Amino acid sequence: MATITDWITHITTDTDAATDGIQVGSKIYPMVGTEGVLVIILLVIWIGWHVITSISEDEEMAKLARKRHGANDHKSNITDW
Repeated sequence: MATITDWITHITTDTDAATDGIQVGSKIYPMVGTEGVLVIILLVIWIGWHVITSISEDEEMAKLARKRHGANDHKSNITDW
């Protein structure tokens, strides 16, 4: 099993003066470079969840408003309150 004692030597190698002597030798985590795409996907899912939840709650409140419950109906233990 490989042991990493120094991240700088693990990630970089000295090869070219044009890049200040540093070249990326390996990636620290998988899917490097996809962070922007993943954030956009997450934002679309998050906004979609809010839209779907809002529509669902509006339908539920409209259904309750059509029943026209009175202020004291909860005292009579009416089902589907």
